[in-house]
Amino acid sequence: MKDISLIVEQLKDKEIQIDRKINHILDQNLDPFPFARLAKGNKLLELIKMTLQAIEEDNLIQAGMHIRDLETEGLKLDL
Repeated sequence: MKDISLIVEQLKDKEIQIDRKINHILDQNLDPFPFARLAKGNKLLELIKMTLQAIEEDNLIQAGMHIRDLETEGLKLDL
């Protein structure tokens, strides 16, 4: 497993990318009801926050479970 600081850095970068994507979806407004895409983005952000919190609390088992959930949702991480 890579260094925890690299994982934290990747998660924070992904968090920024997802925020930008959500804002882009809202600005674009091609689909008048992009609820599915917005819900997925918000779910990914919540999982990232829970993962970062678990890492800060040194609960690496919980963090690993959250990372697995992120990957299940389609977020690619270099681990």
